Amino acid sequence: MPLSVRNVTFTSLDPGRLADFWASALGYTERRDSEKEVLLGPSGWGFPRFSFQRGQQGPTEEQDAIHLDLTATDMEAAVSRLLALGATRLWTIPISQSGTTTWTTMRDPDGNKFCVVQQLTGE
Repeated sequence: MPLSVRNVTFTSLDPGRLADFWASALGYTERRDSEKEVLLGPSGWGFPRFSFQRGQQGPTEEQDAIHLDLTATDMEAAVSRLLALGATRLWTIPISQSGTTTWTTMRDPDGNKFCVVQQLTGE
């Protein structure tokens, strides 16, 4: 069961400014802005997308500045496989809480944060 990169997620004091930079750098044409996040994607909303989330401060050791979001057709099976490989589960946010998707936040063996997102039907 392969994983694919869904989002590369940045924490930023100014998500719009950082999104402008990456949109120009990558030639991404799709954009959605909200108060807390700017989401960029290639034409047709393909993947990978870049997410720029508003943070209270710039990057620090306590707050990851960038992390990967991975899409899985079976999130629980993927999480179990990653745990067996040495990852650590931090928490799971259900769709009922997020309003958009279900995801599990994890750390790799070196402590780098990443998320495994349940693929929605039709994606």
